[in-house]
Amino acid sequence: MKKDLVVKDNALINASYNLDLAEQRLILLAILEARESNIPSDRDLTIHAESYINHFNVHRNTAYKVLKDACKNLFERRFSYQKLTAKGNLENVMSRWVQRVSYVENEALVRIRFSDDVVPLITNLEKHFTSYELEQVSSLTSAYAIRLYELLIAWRSTGKVSMLETKELRSRLGVLDTEHQRMESFKRRVLEPAIQQINDHTDINA
Repeated sequence: MKKDLVVKDNALINASYNLDLAEQRLILLAILEARESNIPSDRDLTIHAESYINHFNVHRNTAYKVLKDACKNLFERRFSYQKLTAKGNLENVMSRWVQRVSYVENEALVRIRFSDDVVPLITNLEKHFTSYELEQVSSLTSAYAIRLYELLIAWRSTGKVSMLETKELRSRLGVLDTEHQRMESFKRRVLEPAIQQINDHTDINA
């Protein structure tokens, strides 16, 4: 059976960004399309609503709506990450996910073109990357759970658990500064439900 592998550079895994559930899923499907098709990821990638339905087990009408809504916001979404300069210094980068995104309503499909910064972080990866099967996160219904799962998988693959301050963890999970400001709320509304979903719906030890 063919495995739908999501592969990301660890710089992208450890990036800080805020995407809702549908937007994260759309990005994951676009990464799959970039890997599986002969179309370079610096060109338009086509994601059909049928693919969204099949991978995430949602109703057809729901898929049409969430894809259309995701397109409205994805162009404005940004992320920040770090990379090394030629001199070995850390460079803090802020970029957009996509150069363009469109939705063809009568054909129930989305076209995405990743930004120049994203392309090398999802293709031609030889080292410092993390991969997992899309099936592992297909049942997760929390954007926080997907991000936490990716961080856990990255830490497992490197054999090294990063010590993060709460502010940095919030940023990587996509929790806005105005959300769950008290630690108790962050634990109860973000961390604990995300951990529970991961335990219930994934095999983190696979």
